[in-house]
Amino acid sequence: MALVHITLCNVQARADTGATMPIPDSVEGAADTMTSSGTSAQSSIVADGPVLLKPRFWTIAPKGDVWVKFGSDPTANSDTGHLVLANQPRSFAVTAAGEKVAIMDAV
Repeated sequence: MALVHITLCNVQARADTGATMPIPDSVEGAADTMTSSGTSAQSSIVADGPVLLKPRFWTIAPKGDVWVKFGSDPTANSDTGHLVLANQPRSFAVTAAGEKVAIMDAV
């Protein structure tokens, strides 16, 4: 079992030099902290897609290794999705309105 913090936020692409530098907004659009287990569990967050042409991103920050799956009704499993390792937050772009995320312990 691992504590997993999930955020959904807009991302800006700004830099003083004019180069692209993706930066998440300081205020998240939604956040959920879950405890993973050996069974897939969905977060309560539902992505609404890009807002005013700003891309939306998920950030998954686990305290233990977890499997992560995205979709309209996702089920996390070791056969599909992403493996996110403990203490190594990963960000993923939202691909569709209504997208959800599910997590499960990676044992």
